Amino acid sequence: MNQLDKNGTYKFLTPLFFSGVFFCLSFYFCVLGVFLFIYSLPIYAFFLLISLFIFYRTDKNLNRFMEKGITIFTHYRFYNHCIGIYLLLSFVLFLVSVAYIPFYYKGGFIFIWYCAPMSLLCFISFIQSKKRLKVLKKQTLIY
Repeated sequence: MNQLDKNGTYKFLTPLFFSGVFFCLSFYFCVLGVFLFIYSLPIYAFFLLISLFIFYRTDKNLNRFMEKGITIFTHYRFYNHCIGIYLLLSFVLFLVSVAYIPFYYKGGFIFIWYCAPMSLLCFISFIQSKKRLKVLKKQTLIY
């Protein structure tokens, strides 16, 4: 990968979108009282993990560019967008897992055990993006 293509940078957003669709479907099924949410939550988690994997692969490629001294505006834009996306996602998932604590024995344990670890993973991605953005800012100050 010699150059960073503009569309390839945001490939992690497609599985993240499908993850959100299945997450909303799980809420809808839970409200209806249908136990299909048991099947839609693993699909949500699978798509979110794919999204995180693609983010870390892109981050690794961008880190290689930064080690060579190649930084462009798309790197800044990518990490700024990732900071917003993953911070918001980690807060939403954390609040969902906290909101389902009173319903733990009525099926809420499934939401808690799917949302809490995913919230932690999204928060780790937020921290990683923040650190990379700090490194990018330091590199531009030196040169």
